[in-house]
Amino acid sequence: MKRLTAGLLLLLSACQAMPQDASGTLRRIEHTRKFTVGVVAGYERGPGIDQLVQEIEHASDAHAERSRGGADALLSDLADGKIDLVVGAFAKDSPWKTEVSFGPPLGSWDEGRQQIEMKAAMRNGENRWIVLVERASRSIAQRAKAQ
Repeated sequence: MKRLTAGLLLLLSACQAMPQDASGTLRRIEHTRKFTVGVVAGYERGPGIDQLVQEIEHASDAHAERSRGGADALLSDLADGKIDLVVGAFAKDSPWKTEVSFGPPLGSWDEGRQQIEMKAAMRNGENRWIVLVERASRSIAQRAKAQ
């Protein structure tokens, strides 16, 4: 019985730390009070982009430092840990979906045979950061649907 109790306490203490960031992204953001956002060129004023970044700034109590570039270059920098977030329009079946974590779409439309989604991308494994960005994305998407 003592082993069972000790085992349950150990499991419980481990659960309190979930989710965690493999590289400490959110901890660094909270400490420095800044995060880097790459905005895909051509979508600087895309639907929900400004609102999403503002929501994340508020939730993290940090300031966004924005840069602009091509989607592949920004996603590569994200996967390498050079930036914290990429926002823009991405194909729903993007080949990057195994390399980065895409958040819920803020909006979508069809371009030819492809469905395009306006959304955020985060580095895989940065689970606390991913949860924060996903919550902000859902909040923005729900507000947009309500209007």
